[in-house]
Amino acid sequence: MSKKLRNAAFVISAAILLTGCASKYEPRESIVDEAKADEKVKISAPQTVLERQAYEKGVQDVLIDMKGKMRARDRFTWEPPIIQCGVQIPGRVVNGMMVPTHEECVQIAPGRWIEEAPTFLPALGAN
Repeated sequence: MSKKLRNAAFVISAAILLTGCASKYEPRESIVDEAKADEKVKISAPQTVLERQAYEKGVQDVLIDMKGKMRARDRFTWEPPIIQCGVQIPGRVVNGMMVPTHEECVQIAPGRWIEEAPTFLPALGAN
């Protein structure tokens, strides 16, 4: 009887193990997304004059929109002050007190805000 019990236990455990392996494989979302991306329609160059004009009009609209948005927000960057250390300061009397010769850091130019140069966009409407 022990052989029959052992065989039954083996068959049941093998069946449980194989049912877990029988489930359908589902790939990760990133793999599925890459497969869908490959299925997309490829963009080709405009073939007719009408398609070419529509494309150029679309590009011009996008450039006008970009130029307007870039001018709408002024972009400034902070330029830190220029400081030079190790400058020899001569000895002197200040308010009745002798200050001996010493080295000190001196500000050469103050910090300031500088407007960034806008990105170059081609002249619109030029052929």
